[in-house]
Amino acid sequence: MKQFIVIGGGRFGEATAKTLTESGQEVMVVDMDEDVIQQISDKVENTAILNVTDEQAMKSIGLNNFDVAIVAIGGDLRASIMATLIAKEAGVPLVISRAKDSLQADVLKRIGADRVVFPESDMGVKIAKALTFDNVVDFMQLDDTHSVFEVTVPKSWVGSNLIDLMVRDKYNINVVGIKRGDTFQVPPSPSQNFEDGDIIVIAGQTKVIEEIALLISGDSYIKR
Repeated sequence: MKQFIVIGGGRFGEATAKTLTESGQEVMVVDMDEDVIQQISDKVENTAILNVTDEQAMKSIGLNNFDVAIVAIGGDLRASIMATLIAKEAGVPLVISRAKDSLQADVLKRIGADRVVFPESDMGVKIAKALTFDNVVDFMQLDDTHSVFEVTVPKSWVGSNLIDLMVRDKYNINVVGIKRGDTFQVPPSPSQNFEDGDIIVIAGQTKVIEEIALLISGDSYIKR
C-alpha cells in the first residue's frame, strides 16, 4: 500500500482523494481552508489544515514519508508552484501537479513535477471525442500521437473475429480488450467472435483510430 498526500481539497483534489481511499490506499488531504477540510473529512481518514506554501508546516506532517504527492491546487499558481517545490525538495518520489494550461505545466515541470495533469482540458477532450464519434464510449490520450479508444463494436464485425477481420494487418491498430456485459477480456482471444453490444478497446495512432472510428460510425469500412 502506498501513502498519498493530496495538496488542495477542491473538487479535483476531493475526487482524487476519495477514489484513492475507496481503493484501499492510505490518503491524507491538506488545505489552507478550514471549510474545505471539514467538507472532505468524512471521506478521507487523515486531513490537516495548514499553509501548503510553508515548508516547515508541510514538513511537520512528515511530507517525506509519502510515496506520492498530488498537488491539486487550481486557481493559485504561486501556491501550486510552492507546494510542488516543497514536495520535491522533501524527497517525495512522485509528484503529480495540476495545471490549467501549457505555460503553467512548463513551469511546474521545470521546478521538478514528475507529471502534470490537465483535468479540465482532459474532460473537454473526452466530451469532444464523444460528440464527434457517435460510437466512442471513452478515450484516453497516451501521448501526442497515440491514444486508447473504447468503441462499440460495428454491426459488420458481429459474428466475425480478429483473425477473420485482420484488423492489425489492415489498419495498424491493436484491439487490446473486449468488454462484454460485466466481463472484460484482456487480451482478447483472436478466435472469439464479436457479439452485438460488445465494446472494443483499441490502441494505436490517434489519427488512424479517429479515421476508423468515423468509418465505424457508418459501419462500412471493415468488409471492403
